[in-house]
Amino acid sequence: MNRVINQTEGTSKDILMILIGGIHGNELSGLKAIENVFKFLEEDNITVNGKLVGIAGNLQAIETKKRFIDYDLNRCWKPDKINEVFNKEESELKNEDLELRALFNLIDSYLEEEYEHTFIIDLHATSSDNGNFVIHSGIPTNNSSVLKALKLPIVINLDEYIEGTLLKYYNIPGVTSFAFEGGQIGSEKTIEIHTYGIWEFLYQCGLIPEQHSLGRILHYEELVRSIHNHNPDMLRVLYRHPVEPKDYFRMKPGFESFQPVTKGELLAVDKKGEIKAPLDGQVFMPLYQNTGEDGFFIVEEVLDHSH
Repeated sequence: MNRVINQTEGTSKDILMILIGGIHGNELSGLKAIENVFKFLEEDNITVNGKLVGIAGNLQAIETKKRFIDYDLNRCWKPDKINEVFNKEESELKNEDLELRALFNLIDSYLEEEYEHTFIIDLHATSSDNGNFVIHSGIPTNNSSVLKALKLPIVINLDEYIEGTLLKYYNIPGVTSFAFEGGQIGSEKTIEIHTYGIWEFLYQCGLIPEQHSLGRILHYEELVRSIHNHNPDMLRVLYRHPVEPKDYFRMKPGFESFQPVTKGELLAVDKKGEIKAPLDGQVFMPLYQNTGEDGFFIVEEVLDHSH
């Protein structure tokens, strides 16, 4: 697979949108969705109002369908780690070092192109059911309020609990970066939600004209209605349960994102025994695979948008 899956541009310098799929090599829905979106543009013969780029994240992990090979490519976007990788000899680089360097250089070359506004959308899937939401660093501002167009819950402070994500690293002036979680890993519906969600977003931020998108936008709205039963608009993280492979962490079956839990409720077990909810809230991204550093999060709804 090539790192640049596809790209297309018009004459306008208005909007640059970078779509990234497969930064975790076992989450392939984003890659298929990117291909679908470019197919739609071709079928409808649309010239975009700016530039749209689709990128594959961790090529070696995608090849093996593993989350990562040596380290998580979505936990290493920190200045010291990036410097370390760029200061290594070519011969010392392997696996994620090479991926990080190549991705960094590629994104950097696009950001130098001086567009009015840039969106970086990192497409993910989760190991539990009902994993449809947007993760944004900080409160959505005017530029990023277009995130609400996706009609999914927006989680605003996850970056305070998880270090080194790509979306946090590119949370810089002129760039709106967010993660778009499309649903369960390996599900056809996840590909659909990613595909039509990206399409909705292209339209909402003005990258494609209206007349082409109505049927697909209605389809997206139907998809969202089919998965969401009164989910909150905006949430913040209250707690993260970290895990390591040696913990033998096992989530109790049947939990899905945004399910209410009460303090003291049994959520998981590990080699030390039972793990109970430390406070009331809603469980978020419960871990149902054997790789990952986050067992689960507890979130709460944010009603006052000024917090």
